[in-house]
Amino acid sequence: MIGRIIGRNVGEIVFRQSYKEDIKIGEILVADDKEKNSIFFLRVVDIQYGQEGAEKWGIKTAGDMLFLDEKEEKYGLREKERRLFKICICKPLGYIKNGRFHKPKTLPSHFCGIRRADENDYRFLEKYMGDIEIGFLRSGEKEIDVRVGIPGDFIPYHIGVFATTGMGKSNLMRVFASSTMKTGRYGILIIDPHGEYYDGNGGKGLKHHPLADEQLVVYSPNPSFGINRLKISAYEIGVADIGDIFSFSEAQKEALYALHSKFGRRWLVELYQREINELTEIFGKRIQDITFSVLKRRAERIMNSDIIHKDDEVSTTESIINNLYSGKVVLIDTSGLYEYEELLTSIVLARTILNKNKKLFRDKDKFFSIPPILITVEEAQRVLKNGIFAQIAREGRKFKVGLCAITQQPKLIKEELLSQFNTFFILGLADEGDRNILKASAKQDISKLEKEIQTLEVGEGLITYPGAPFAIPVKIHLYDDYIRSIENERVVKKTLSGEVDDNFY
Repeated sequence: MIGRIIGRNVGEIVFRQSYKEDIKIGEILVADDKEKNSIFFLRVVDIQYGQEGAEKWGIKTAGDMLFLDEKEEKYGLREKERRLFKICICKPLGYIKNGRFHKPKTLPSHFCGIRRADENDYRFLEKYMGDIEIGFLRSGEKEIDVRVGIPGDFIPYHIGVFATTGMGKSNLMRVFASSTMKTGRYGILIIDPHGEYYDGNGGKGLKHHPLADEQLVVYSPNPSFGINRLKISAYEIGVADIGDIFSFSEAQKEALYALHSKFGRRWLVELYQREINELTEIFGKRIQDITFSVLKRRAERIMNSDIIHKDDEVSTTESIINNLYSGKVVLIDTSGLYEYEELLTSIVLARTILNKNKKLFRDKDKFFSIPPILITVEEAQRVLKNGIFAQIAREGRKFKVGLCAITQQPKLIKEELLSQFNTFFILGLADEGDRNILKASAKQDISKLEKEIQTLEVGEGLITYPGAPFAIPVKIHLYDDYIRSIENERVVKKTLSGEVDDNFY
């Protein structure tokens, strides 16, 4: 035993820790209650000093020790192991009785013994883990041999990834994409503004995945061998799309919609190609030439982009969606683009995917056959304010379209939108405001996990999603190691099936 319960209530359990034990914040411990034939799971949320005897005894003893320190003499403390101890404050997670997990609605017996959980204690969690593997269960700093993941069915219900710089967001997303490639059951669209997913930036990237040839499709404005060229037709761009990129006055917005009403899908091309006097003549005096002058400058900026094509027949949007419907990971490398080009690409693709799924929704057989699609958005606070991404956050689940919002600053996302995200990956967050907004929006109670979130190391995290018994602590796979394990699994399967590589001999 490493401790004995000494009090509190169903919301908080306190136990006295053995002097020699070293317990960490975030450890999941077990109260082995023989009287009730149950085991209670407790999560350590805080650790305090404790001592027997009068309150001032510790102050006096420290003073005596300091006095002897100055004289370079040793201080002998009698019965140190009995008189000094630590108090662990725990959040009850629930209990198992007769093989079934229950929420924490009762208390363990008085002075119930506390021990560290073993792997068998955690086996009840396996039924809650989904098919998209993320890592191993974590207890404090210890990694437990229980695989942790989320159900892919939750993809349309939106995912949030929250962490400060350097805490492992990119590694997490590579592992996530890698796991979906392994299943082949979900379409994942990754917009990569930093160019870190394909090559790996010093480590291994998605191109090194053993299933990359079958399950990964890459698009770039400047493609190298094996990569597709990214092209968007000007005819695919709607008025609302550029409204999410540039700021417009009310008069300018009216002019844009007038252009769309007059020319339909050709509105942007017509604005770009026609002279200002032609446009003012077509629309009369109700739209001033200065308004068209501003709009033409914006149109020229878009139309002169290398990724925009003036031919209605030239576009990669349709092939991107078809690859997503085939359950593949589609990576869009926008690292060489200006910010407005990257945003425009994301917006056009997101809107086209949602609209296509809406049309398919009318035909239940076809809609049933397509996989859930997840659209990842880096620096999500930029785009979740309004427009297509806010629309997807509100209604995408009905049409099998989910968002994966990746951000360092969740406090900049509206609470109303954040509440639409059912799955949270929480890595280290230094800012108290960011932690508070997540505590208010998470689908599990993480109100007492402030210190655990503050002390998360690189690659450590918490996962919350509906149906999980509690916020799951995870040690995220290191991507390089994870794809190596996938390759090893493939080799074993081929060997067992009798498929032997000719190069083996």
